Amino acid sequence: MEIQMIGHASIFVETQDCKILMDPVLWSPYLQGIEDVYPKREVIHELLPDFDLLIISHWHSDHFDIRSLAHLPKTVDVLIPQDKVLKNCLIKLGYSQIYTVEDFSEVKIGSTSILATRSENRVPEFGIVFSDLSGVFWNQVDSNVSLDTIRFVKSRYPQIDFLLAPWQPMLETNYQYNKSLSFPYSSYNKCLKNISMIQPKAIAPGANGFKKINGSSWLNKIVFPVTREQFCKDVRMVYPEVGENVFSLEPGDILVFKNNEFRHMKEICQFVNKLEDDRDILDFSPVNIDGNIIDDNPDNYNLDEMREAIEEEVLFNFPKFIQEKKYSLFLEHCHWKVIYQLEIVFPNCSRRWSFDFSEKNISVQAGRNPFANLFTLITASSFYSLLKRFRGWEYVALSGYHRRFQKIYVVTPHGIIQPDEKEIEEPISLRFSNKDIFETVQYQEVEKWKQSNENSAANESKTFMMKVGNTLVRLVKEEKN
Repeated sequence: MEIQMIGHASIFVETQDCKILMDPVLWSPYLQGIEDVYPKREVIHELLPDFDLLIISHWHSDHFDIRSLAHLPKTVDVLIPQDKVLKNCLIKLGYSQIYTVEDFSEVKIGSTSILATRSENRVPEFGIVFSDLSGVFWNQVDSNVSLDTIRFVKSRYPQIDFLLAPWQPMLETNYQYNKSLSFPYSSYNKCLKNISMIQPKAIAPGANGFKKINGSSWLNKIVFPVTREQFCKDVRMVYPEVGENVFSLEPGDILVFKNNEFRHMKEICQFVNKLEDDRDILDFSPVNIDGNIIDDNPDNYNLDEMREAIEEEVLFNFPKFIQEKKYSLFLEHCHWKVIYQLEIVFPNCSRRWSFDFSEKNISVQAGRNPFANLFTLITASSFYSLLKRFRGWEYVALSGYHRRFQKIYVVTPHGIIQPDEKEIEEPISLRFSNKDIFETVQYQEVEKWKQSNENSAANESKTFMMKVGNTLVRLVKEEKN
């Protein structure tokens, strides 16, 4: 089996029976300009090898990149999790052979078996076990793997030859949402413990090969607490049996394994070139950041139009929404007498408004409220992009342009009582539904990048999948006379 590292989570896998492209992100930057693959690489698109199977693990933009998918052949078989929006986007792009797979369902292609493994992150998403006569490769991608899942996989495949493992306990939104920036000992310990339970013959850190760029680059000091070098060293400590078979795969590297032998060939991939490696910018330093929220208006929205639309929303539409949903979405807010302060940071000023959920008729008040206990800070351009559905929460949350925190409590003669933090949701996230905005943004991306499908009929797939129990079996279509 051969694995070519394209970069971050994008890989090209060749088994004895098929060629597989997984989670392709082939252009940089992505996620609307706030992330890039790291180390920086160049993909030579015209040299991308032919492949007959496309696998997408989940909908996050660093795995499901509309621009990349728009430029790929549309007649390949595609495996996806059970995600309606993801499937609809692929259909709109022109893909015709789309198959949804459930936890622990299997695909058979000749002597190659492909097993979808469960993630406790119910995104939905999956990892994939590839197996042929040369061995077994488990790509866990971003999945949160439980002990039960490890037991199931090991019952099917007692020996995992190669593991592409989650390794970076990322703190992507901890700063923005007022959570701890301390080293995440518990989650990192779980990563290492899972490896010692799986006991692969060889291992490499998987995914998490990206960095923040442009206005979000300051987050690099607080998102990635572990270096690749440290992870590889820690793996050898927790699981010494792995010996020298710990590989740090960079863009353009190829790993080949067969009969318990592994070859790591650096920078020889024909369609990927590694350009530079400035890894010091990702060094974890949570006490050394300048995280002031600044609106650099990356999309150059008209300031007057933006201000007018935001004022209409905050002064009229948002209070009306809160009042209408007072006894449904905002029941807990009323119970705990929340006073919500919304601060919107414009390129040239900052404005605050508050909403008192203890009032019978909840209205908006301009200015600072000294009794506020639930807070949102967001740039005007980010708020406007949500309002107009130009961008979704994935961009806003991961860009650093949105912050929130709370200090909700009630004082009694017996001391302070407080709600579970998860009980009190942020009002603007309830106002702008992530699901609805995500669908709109993804469909806009499809319209932006989709190619003409006029010749699709002439290039119909020569295969189809037939479901037998919990297994998809690839069959060859009969030739028409």
